Amino acid sequence: MTTNENAAAPSYTLLRAAEAITNWRALAMCGIAGVATLIAGMLTTYMIAQSVFLGLVMGLVTLVVMLVGYSAVGITLMRRAQGQTIGFVDAVLQAVFTAHRFLAVGILLLLGYLAVLLAALLIFLLCKIPGLGPLLYAFAFPLVAVVIGVTFAGLGYVGYPLAAPAIWEGNTSVQTVARLVQIGRQRLLQVIVNMFLLLVLVAFLSFVVFGILGYGAVMATSLSSAVGASPMSALLSMFSGVMGSFGRGYGGGFGRGGLTALESGMAYASSFGFGAGLLMTIALVIPFLTFINGTCLIYLQTVKGMDFSESEAMLRERMAQAKRQAEQARNRAAERMREAKASQTTPAVPAVAPAPASSACRTCHAPMAADDAFCGECGAKRPA
Repeated sequence: MTTNENAAAPSYTLLRAAEAITNWRALAMCGIAGVATLIAGMLTTYMIAQSVFLGLVMGLVTLVVMLVGYSAVGITLMRRAQGQTIGFVDAVLQAVFTAHRFLAVGILLLLGYLAVLLAALLIFLLCKIPGLGPLLYAFAFPLVAVVIGVTFAGLGYVGYPLAAPAIWEGNTSVQTVARLVQIGRQRLLQVIVNMFLLLVLVAFLSFVVFGILGYGAVMATSLSSAVGASPMSALLSMFSGVMGSFGRGYGGGFGRGGLTALESGMAYASSFGFGAGLLMTIALVIPFLTFINGTCLIYLQTVKGMDFSESEAMLRERMAQAKRQAEQARNRAAERMREAKASQTTPAVPAVAPAPASSACRTCHAPMAADDAFCGECGAKRPA
């Protein structure tokens, strides 16, 4: 798809970003993804303590779970912003089969930024020309600073934040990069303003949500401590058991009560850690959904009425040209290697001295060697 017409939703205003919390599909998907990521992260921590290799493998699994969950939530919200609906299974399947596009887009954007830096280095190398270099530097320095700054802002406000909505819309990696480049060229300031407003909204919601849940967490901790069902109360019981054992045996060991208190404290500490992580996940749901929904709305509002066919064709041509150049360079390198290998393996052929010339007798025509003075058949003298 190369153009974007009016979607089913009539408005893409940023104030609709907070409407994500009313989407029960997105809420459920976000909750499932958050719990799955939390469990995978805890398993990763456990695996690292057992084996570094297994920990790294589990860490990769955690990243995949996080990416798929994030993408599934984003696809659900994108379809809602477009006035459509999608089921859980379809959202997860689309997230799984489009996850690799995030990596491809990220690599292409990074390569583009590195190309800008390389061009800047070449320009500054030209500024080392004797005599003319300082004059060139006076104009090259502000020009390079502007280009690098705009490129960095494009990546920070357009490239990486809007890459996900472009992929969720159904675009390939090349189409996504082409759209992001054209948005950065034509509507960068508009996107920066919208992203800033979205971040302000997310920060405000985060302050409200964390204030509410923080107060609830303090009260829950106090009430659970009052009945002895908290890590602090279990820890106090453990110290009481230990001190009691020391008092009875003067260092003879923890005793039965000390061990029981220690086991209880460890169990409540583990439960508190999981519960705190689950509470943090719940607290992040509303700001997280608001941010994702906001990026989808900003993307749809930005690309409304834009034609990306020319930019997509240009990017494909450049990628094909770069591929051809890389292929030619690889062929030249392979040819040089073959030539070098052939010069090292071909044995030198020694020069063969020419055999001495022979002649025949003029009288009887018998063959005569080069050093024969007389013919061996008729005895005739060899002519001078």
